[in-house]
Amino acid sequence: MNTVIGIQNEENFVRLIDNQSYEQLSKHLQYFLHYLFPVIILDAKLHCFQTRNFCKPDICISQQSEMRYVSLKYGESDTVHNENIITFKQFLKENGISDEAIETYLLYHYGDGTTDGTGKRRMGSVEVRFHYDERIKKLNEELNKSKDFVKKFADRVMFQGVNPDANRADFIYHGDHEYGVFMSRFQLMQHIDKRNWDYMTTCVHVGPFVIRPHARYSNKPILNEEHRHTVVVNYPKIIQDIMYIFPRYPFDEDHDYNVEFHH
Repeated sequence: MNTVIGIQNEENFVRLIDNQSYEQLSKHLQYFLHYLFPVIILDAKLHCFQTRNFCKPDICISQQSEMRYVSLKYGESDTVHNENIITFKQFLKENGISDEAIETYLLYHYGDGTTDGTGKRRMGSVEVRFHYDERIKKLNEELNKSKDFVKKFADRVMFQGVNPDANRADFIYHGDHEYGVFMSRFQLMQHIDKRNWDYMTTCVHVGPFVIRPHARYSNKPILNEEHRHTVVVNYPKIIQDIMYIFPRYPFDEDHDYNVEFHH
C-alpha cells in the first residue's frame, strides 16, 4: 500500500468518527461499530485517533472507557509485515524451530550459498527454490506442524509486531471508510485452528503467510544493503480469507453479533 494513500485512509477514519455519535456515522461505519463494541451507547461521543508509533494498529476507536485498536489495510498490496532478519531468527529459535530449519531459511533468504549474505553470486528466487527444493519442503513441514506456532506467527505479523509492549491490534480492516471487510484476532485464530496448513509449495510459508527477503539483487548491484537483511511477510489471500471468515464466528470469545443499544 502506498504510504501516502494509507495515511490518508487513516485520516479519513479519524475525521469521520472522532467526536461523533453512533447515529451520526454512515451506515457502513455503524455496521463496523457493531462488531467493535457489544453495547452501543447512542448518545456517547466516539473518539478516534491515529496511533503513529510504529505498532500494528493504525487507529484507535473508543467509546467511553472501551478502546479498540484497528490495523487498516488498503489497496492491492498483500504485504502485512517486515522485520530485520536478526529478530526474525530469534523469534524462530525462541519458538522451538530447529537450527537446521533456521539455517535452511537463511540459505533461502540470501540465495548466495551463505547464511549471512556474504556470498559472491546471488541466485534469483526461481533458482533458489530449485536449488534448495528438498530443504524447503522439510522447512515448511516444521514451520506448519504446530497450529500453536502458526497462531503465534499470525499474532506477530498481523496484530502484535516485534515489540511485545506495543498496543496489539484487535481488528484487521481491509478497505476504506465507504466499504471494507474486517476480522478480529480471535476470528483469524479460529480460522487457523480449522485448516490444515501442511501443504507442499516451493515458497517458504507459515499457515497462509508467505515469507521472503525484501530484495535479492540477483544479477544486479546492491542498491540498499538493509533490504537484503529484511524479512517480508505476505498474506496472498487476505481479502478472500476475511470474506470467508467474517460471517462465521463471533469476534470475541464472550460476545456475539447481538448488539445492545443504550442511551
